[in-house]
Amino acid sequence: MAGIRFLTNEANKVEGLAYAGFETFRGSPYTSCARETGQNSRDAMRGSDPVRVSFDLLQVDRADMPFADELQHAVRCCLKAPQNEKTKAHLERALAAISSPKIKVLRIADINTTGLVGPVDDPGSVFTALVKGDGITNKQDETSAGSFGIGKNAAFAVSELQTVIYSTCYEDEDKQKRFAAQGRLRLISHTDGERKCSAEGYWGDVDFGAIENADDVPGWLARDEIGTSIYAIGFDERGHWASRMTLSLVTNFFAAIERGQIQFAVDGKPINRSSLDSVLADKALEKLAEEHDQLAELERARRLLLCIRSEAATRHNITVPGLGDFTLHLLVSENLPREVHVLRNGIYITDNFAKFSQPMRLFPGTREFTAVLEPASSTAGRSPSALLKQLENPAHDAFEPDRIAEPLAQQLARDQIKHLIGKVRKIIRTLAKIDEVEYSRLDELSAMFADTGSTRDDGREDEEKDPDAYVYQKPRRGTRRQAAGVTGKGKGRKRGGSGQKQAGSRTGTTRKTQRPSVTSAAVPLEGIRSTLKNGDPRVRTLWFTPTATGEILLAVEASGLTDDVGLDLATSTLGTVSKGRVRTSVRAGERVQLDVTLTEPFAGPIELNAVRFTQTTAEEVA
Repeated sequence: MAGIRFLTNEANKVEGLAYAGFETFRGSPYTSCARETGQNSRDAMRGSDPVRVSFDLLQVDRADMPFADELQHAVRCCLKAPQNEKTKAHLERALAAISSPKIKVLRIADINTTGLVGPVDDPGSVFTALVKGDGITNKQDETSAGSFGIGKNAAFAVSELQTVIYSTCYEDEDKQKRFAAQGRLRLISHTDGERKCSAEGYWGDVDFGAIENADDVPGWLARDEIGTSIYAIGFDERGHWASRMTLSLVTNFFAAIERGQIQFAVDGKPINRSSLDSVLADKALEKLAEEHDQLAELERARRLLLCIRSEAATRHNITVPGLGDFTLHLLVSENLPREVHVLRNGIYITDNFAKFSQPMRLFPGTREFTAVLEPASSTAGRSPSALLKQLENPAHDAFEPDRIAEPLAQQLARDQIKHLIGKVRKIIRTLAKIDEVEYSRLDELSAMFADTGSTRDDGREDEEKDPDAYVYQKPRRGTRRQAAGVTGKGKGRKRGGSGQKQAGSRTGTTRKTQRPSVTSAAVPLEGIRSTLKNGDPRVRTLWFTPTATGEILLAVEASGLTDDVGLDLATSTLGTVSKGRVRTSVRAGERVQLDVTLTEPFAGPIELNAVRFTQTTAEEVA
């Protein structure tokens, strides 16, 4: 008869709840469960139609749970075994879950997949590898996303009973449809009467076998369409579970969704090619991402999807001898963070090859860009994705050469990856290079430049001077003034001067602006850029990334003069302008772009300074 049976613990082994396979996913159970189960379904794709995966919360009557009494008894036995307070608290929650009249079950069901191919009693079958295997993969494709057999444990991390049931339909060798269902659970080592039991148990037919007749399982476990259903028994339902799984799916599978390879439904809400944009733009999802420190992942998915879609992006085929073909998508545009990300099988993996000494972080001398690197979908011989699969760590977020044990093969992999990244860098340097650097700030050499000059050119005051007609005067050594205790970009601002105009080799004029000193804390700014808008020396487009969140006062100064020279602002497309400065709100790490109009034309190099806006600041600049 069908029922729950635990392995015998003849060695008196002490086994706790903290099983390594489950603990891997405890820190982010919803995120991990969505990614890992979605990945398994994507790799089991059958035919050309998109894989469809649904996540639904069921409320199953306890009377319809065929093993409820047995599982409740097992939990009670575990509570009698020695344990710490943490384990006791977990088991008490498990007992409450299985004793409830309604038992929560998370069902993850896929369609257009191969199902868990049997035979169910074959040690080498996909079914056995998933249900009874440890540390082995149930995937036959050498380019599939998983390679350790660890991801299947993510479903256990969302079960308070640490119990998962698999129900599947598949085609056998004769193309006949077959059904199989079996459950696996892991509690702690315990004693049931005279019998010493291991932590590991199974639900199914006699002798730890699978149930192969769909009529022998309750209706909520049966299925007659080829594919697989996974049931996490005693689902650990917490706030916003569906939204958190949705966030995981769109940030990891955006490319596969966009290409029609997979589509999801979470708690009845679809995530497919048609709805992807609205899901990614959803303000409630964005707020949730911010609350759970995943806003960067959401914004990254938006950027990479833009890169893959954009007609402005360029596509480049890269061939590495002995490895295969890759595709590089490159989008060069303002407000992008100079990044290269790697996808495999349409699933996000990482943004670096740091373990190959290729962090892909620094791209000096280039314009802002975003790039996506993918193994080609099909190549002659061995696919490049097969090597990446070997190099990929269990968390699917890094490539590590030491995962190849054979020294010669490892060195070959190192050489091939470095060759690949070298080609990627060459493409980026060629297409994203800065053709002309307008200005370079070299404070250390300021004493070598002329202080003032006169010219025989009687053109407009803000017009570029003729270098052949310009008369240089004797250099004057000066010292730049800087707010005490603050260095670098975003330093505190210190004003002063006579109000006289400065003339020199830079185009246009400006004046020293008499303002009181502001002693409030400086807000460092990163990635500062500035360009004249339409060549007008009065109008600038500014870009910067603040390192703090809040309201700031932003000031513009002429750069490279012997004294700080403030440039008064008349208007700004963001915030409000007061006393020549911009007051606006910013977020840490969020790129800011604005256009400002100067009260006087100035086409020379500038610097930006920011301080927090507080009541004290307001009084100081009033």
